[in-house]
Amino acid sequence: MIELQGEKVILRTLERAHCHELWDAYESTAPIPTEPLNPGLSVEGADKWFEEMQAKQGKEHVYLGIFTYEERPVGGIQLANLDWRYRTATLGVGLERAADRGHGYGLDATVTLLRYGFEHLDLYRVSATTAECNIAMQRILETCGFTLEGREREALYAAGRRWDRLTYGLLRPEFTADRD
Repeated sequence: MIELQGEKVILRTLERAHCHELWDAYESTAPIPTEPLNPGLSVEGADKWFEEMQAKQGKEHVYLGIFTYEERPVGGIQLANLDWRYRTATLGVGLERAADRGHGYGLDATVTLLRYGFEHLDLYRVSATTAECNIAMQRILETCGFTLEGREREALYAAGRRWDRLTYGLLRPEFTADRD
């Protein structure tokens, strides 16, 4: 089982019970949700999420839970769309509760997983997308050395308006693990 330690968080495999807890705890980000909304979906959705994650683990993605040092799950992070031939992946990060955002958990988890991806999985390139209004994610990506590579104009719709989708890329030599 993978367990990666950051300064503020521990990344490790999510068990079914963790998926249930995170599923129940999800609070949408405003104005655009960063995760699909699950209104009216039962806890069986968490079971399906867990099973899909396990089926793809290590083959198509590395999906880990983000835990505080007090053992509390606060979110999930993944290197998805793993392409072992070209050594590429796509980064995804989510913190479920609004109260857990803004404490550095997302940045610490991102740095920790990128270090693992570049040093242990031998990735060369990681990409990420975010909505133009997700300033927190943009800061995380830029702090880690990502470069804004593109903008899909008005590609997203939420809160009664259209938003741009921003595309970022990071090559192994550009990775900035030192956040100071």
